[in-house]
Amino acid sequence: MKFTIAFAEIETLLKNAQVIRPKKNDVLILSACAARVFVEFRGDVAGLEVPVLSEGAVTLPAQKFLLLIKTYKGTPSLNFEGGPTSLKIQNFTMPILAWDPQTIPPAGF
Repeated sequence: MKFTIAFAEIETLLKNAQVIRPKKNDVLILSACAARVFVEFRGDVAGLEVPVLSEGAVTLPAQKFLLLIKTYKGTPSLNFEGGPTSLKIQNFTMPILAWDPQTIPPAGF
């Protein structure tokens, strides 16, 4: 999974998927496929059209991901690169809970 997205757009995706105050054990799925990026959280899905260089999906601790994204406030755009063991955002690499290289758009998209 590899894509670049504007900071404001990833913020909008998280807000639209209701990732506002996740609990410690909550997880989210960040996926890139069909020229779109999706965030799935507690049954809510948000998607946005962005250039996707490679497809895939990662499952992450929602609370940690949200806190990490907030540290990039003021950065015009963010580079994401996910793989079987981690998700790289800019120069920071965070561990993931699961990886799916064969992802499809969520229902409704």
